[in-house]
Amino acid sequence: MKEFQLTELMKILDNFYFLIHENYGIKETTIGLRAYPSVVFKNYQTGIEVHIIGADLGCECDDYNVYIMKSKWFSTKFIGINEQMGYSHSICGDKLFLCLSSEYIQQHLMPVIRGEQWPKK
Repeated sequence: MKEFQLTELMKILDNFYFLIHENYGIKETTIGLRAYPSVVFKNYQTGIEVHIIGADLGCECDDYNVYIMKSKWFSTKFIGINEQMGYSHSICGDKLFLCLSSEYIQQHLMPVIRGEQWPKK
């Protein structure tokens, strides 16, 4: 189980390493016994966080959910990457899903990642 957790954690870090170049640091890493690992990246200048959340092993949902969040005093802005892409783990597999999520953010949401703008609803 330890090797599985470390392998999955490395997949996340490999695919989302571009965030390090955008002044994001790793705020939190969670490794559970019966779940995929989770990583939260945060840009402390803009307050924007990118959450890669692992699901419980064996559940019928996607293995990972990816969110971009920005919290202010009494509000939280939220972008669900899974919903925006229209892909699910069952269609493309976990390694490919992480890669597609990363590519989607890099191609379509870099102004959000840099704190330049937030998409209009």
